Amino acid sequence: MLLVLKRRIKMEKFTITKDNGRRIPVLREIPQEADAVVIMVHGFTSCKECATGELLLRRMPAEGIGVMLYDQPGHGTEEAAEEPFRIRNCMDSLAAVEDYVVRNYPGKEIFYFASSYGAYLTGLYICRRPHAGSRLMMRSGAVIMPWLFLGAPGSEPDPASLAELNEKGFLMLGLPDAPQIRVPKGMFEDMSRPENDLLHRFGGYDHGGTEVAMVHGGKDPVIPVRFAREFAEENGIPITVFEGQGHSLNDNPDCPDKVADLAIDFFRG
Repeated sequence: MLLVLKRRIKMEKFTITKDNGRRIPVLREIPQEADAVVIMVHGFTSCKECATGELLLRRMPAEGIGVMLYDQPGHGTEEAAEEPFRIRNCMDSLAAVEDYVVRNYPGKEIFYFASSYGAYLTGLYICRRPHAGSRLMMRSGAVIMPWLFLGAPGSEPDPASLAELNEKGFLMLGLPDAPQIRVPKGMFEDMSRPENDLLHRFGGYDHGGTEVAMVHGGKDPVIPVRFAREFAEENGIPITVFEGQGHSLNDNPDCPDKVADLAIDFFRG
């Protein structure tokens, strides 16, 4: 509520019910004159009320692009946090949000702005599911997401973490200076499946005509830029690298707006 009053805009908070009965908390700002809607897919340990969501709300509506923000399963402080953090559940949430936009805003073009794990998930989504989005901006895309959970290919799991996972059925994980998220054993199983290796499988799928662009930090300590460059080169994806920037692309205070500028240019073709 404080966010709405501070920004003095018409932003609505509501929930979308999934086919499994779970509810997705959503924030929406879609001006009547908007001819497109961008769906933000947040990263691991983040939520709809993140700095990137604020950036999109500040910049996109003025460009005629509405904004849909939502919490992924296992994240946020509302109903979504209670749903297990699994790839299928995450895809189902994105599909439900997209379906809501299609049904309630017919004729408006749909874009995705996806960060880190959200970019990984959306990459899988456009490979696997029927979808309506025409363009995907991958911000700090976690193209090596399984490595972050399982370790680099050929590496041995940490014995203590493996013992804890087998005992509890989950691990509490998070990025530095971020909340920890309950990651169930099933998510580690999801990550171990070859079809979820986005780095080496993305080019083998039909993406349904969805165009992709990437933006990455040259000093990203989470997803080293060499992997982002490799992914972009192998798949013919344009990539913009901000040298000196980390994973959040906000080390320089003007960088977030530069990212927004890139996204707007890309969405508008």
